[in-house]
Amino acid sequence: MDGRRRREQMEAVWRGRAQRLSQRQASGATGQNALPVIVLGIGKERYGIDLPDVAEVLPVVRVTPVPGAAAVFAGVVNVHGEIRPVIDLRRLLGVEAVGDGGLARVILLRKEGRTMGLQIDSVEQIRWIGAGDLQPARSGDAGASRHIQGSTQDRLMLLSTAALFAELPKGGTT
Repeated sequence: MDGRRRREQMEAVWRGRAQRLSQRQASGATGQNALPVIVLGIGKERYGIDLPDVAEVLPVVRVTPVPGAAAVFAGVVNVHGEIRPVIDLRRLLGVEAVGDGGLARVILLRKEGRTMGLQIDSVEQIRWIGAGDLQPARSGDAGASRHIQGSTQDRLMLLSTAALFAELPKGGTT
């Protein structure tokens, strides 16, 4: 009898915790106009990508270089039997590389039927950005890039998925 009562008490505690966690809001604003982003680390900088455009976060993988490819391409990866191009976000944004250890963290982006990988240093969190929290990037700003849509007060730079896909050759690997 005593064991059964303990089990029931523990289950009540777990149900209570589950209820509280299900009602907890994600960090940042979660209103109707908030944008969910995945926060990526590149060196000491942080970038955000629209969460709906992220198809998968891959485990650490080996990217196969492609001879003659543009400098921004890290190479290709085999994902579920399909070859996908991978852009090195460090090279694309001009962030100095620490070294080439062979294995890389890659996230897969998918937009309008096209898929590509993005080589990054780390995946930090999922965050909500309120519409008023994003300051649009201006072309005259130092360090502004056509790949950056805007930034937040705490220096999170939101990347344009459309601009990243524009780096892929037309009619190339999707």
